[in-house]
Amino acid sequence: MAVDLYQVILGGIAVAIMVLVPILSVVIYDLLVGRWDEGLHRWRDRRSSAVAHRHAVRELRHQQGDAHRSAAHQMGNRLAYDKLLMQVCEMLEVENDLDGDSIGFERDIERIRVEAELERAGLILSDRRFGQAA
Repeated sequence: MAVDLYQVILGGIAVAIMVLVPILSVVIYDLLVGRWDEGLHRWRDRRSSAVAHRHAVRELRHQQGDAHRSAAHQMGNRLAYDKLLMQVCEMLEVENDLDGDSIGFERDIERIRVEAELERAGLILSDRRFGQAA
């Protein structure tokens, strides 16, 4: 007794139709009545946040500026900037504590305070248009 391949294929198609048609009918009905709207919305949100996350990671890998320099180089740049600020403060007779023993966050605050005092004294430290949208 030989098995007819044509009949096996037709039987497989018939079973697939009998199983898939009811499932597809239910899926289409659920979509039309809005039963999956919230789930689809959450899926889109997760997908868009994943895309944004991948974009942010890609940007971090290709960022520019001091981030690609060594910590010693960054520290040297900060010390040179502080030295320049101290010289300008001396010329304009502005009080500063940049030559003190402050480090880290305290030094950053003092740097910002000195920059504000120098701007009050009439010195333009940066172009106001830099970093602003056109």
